Amino acid sequence: MKYAQLTEDIAKDVAVFYGGRFQPMHKGHHKVYMDLVEQFGSANVFIATTVSKTATPERDPFSFEEKRMIMNDMFNIPLDKVVQTQPYRPDVSLTRKDPKNTAVVLVFSAKDAGRLKRGGFLRDYEPGAEMVPSDQGAYILEVGIQEGGMSATDFRNAMKNASLNDNQKMMVFREFFGTIEPNTYEFIRDKLNAGTS
Repeated sequence: MKYAQLTEDIAKDVAVFYGGRFQPMHKGHHKVYMDLVEQFGSANVFIATTVSKTATPERDPFSFEEKRMIMNDMFNIPLDKVVQTQPYRPDVSLTRKDPKNTAVVLVFSAKDAGRLKRGGFLRDYEPGAEMVPSDQGAYILEVGIQEGGMSATDFRNAMKNASLNDNQKMMVFREFFGTIEPNTYEFIRDKLNAGTS
């Protein structure tokens, strides 16, 4: 046993952050979210997203508020479960949990998790193991990429495609989200086509 392990505290609570750009969130992302809710409980799972300083309207057309609205309208994710924070270094206080007693689990696909250097502060998540509070470490949980759906980039491109009529775009929308919500469809269609003619 390492000396550091002897001096570390044990967290009494957990905050699980599923991070990403979500431009916008699709049904595969929602499935991951629901799996996390089942594993950790709805009170402990949060979507961590923001709009980076290097964002471009082409790659990142939706503001934080718009992404949160889409997640709520399309998937009924409670607004307070979508927090504006860096996915790789989330602010636990935004969850209304005590950072001094709360462990942080960062959830990423294998591709994104591979960018993180483990050891020291970042550790692999082990189910059932005791965890340290957020000021002493964070845990990485890799999740599988939900296959079979279209990417957000392909979705945005299809919604902007002038050769598709409104019915075809509705079919694309349904494939991407799994359902149709007319007001959200119109908002996304109009937002992605603003300034194009």
